[in-house]
Amino acid sequence: MIIGYARVSTLDQNLSRQIKMLSDFGCEYIVEEKASGKNRTERYEFENLITNKLRFRDVLVVTELSRLARSLQDLLNILGELKEKEVDFVSIKENIDTRDNNIYSKFMLQIMGAIAEFERDLIKERQREGVSIAKKKGVYKGRKTQYHEHATGKNKLIYDVIVQSLKKNKSVMDIHRNTGVSRNTIYKIKKQMLENERNN
Repeated sequence: MIIGYARVSTLDQNLSRQIKMLSDFGCEYIVEEKASGKNRTERYEFENLITNKLRFRDVLVVTELSRLARSLQDLLNILGELKEKEVDFVSIKENIDTRDNNIYSKFMLQIMGAIAEFERDLIKERQREGVSIAKKKGVYKGRKTQYHEHATGKNKLIYDVIVQSLKKNKSVMDIHRNTGVSRNTIYKIKKQMLENERNN
């Protein structure tokens, strides 16, 4: 089945242009969502689509990459999930279509992967430099964890999702993809859970 996904960031924006493009492309079913997409846990329709609706040999179609993801790393994570499910992907604007294994699509995905890795390396390098400078000045105290059992609001909800997922033996990578929380943070939460179990 060819399934379209249309998303706008706010409730007052209109999905009609995307829906028409997806219909014209040949989508048999279109999922509509009005959400910012900043965090995947807030995109309920998309999560339901990825988890429950997409099947082997289905095709997921979007009008442009920005409708699917808010960052390059997020996009690559989603494409990785689609590949695991053996679901093909089409982005109309960028002319990416994985169905026919065309060279252009492969090249574009490889370039995006290389750019994402480069961006991660730059961020890590800046973080190391910042920590080094702070240590020399004697002001480095380490980074506070956002997600913990005494957190409040959205951070507590995300923490609870991580804990429940760990209890269900879901992999750290799956939890990272679903919540957007770094793997390092998830490992820390997992370590704390194990310590608590040993102490009880």
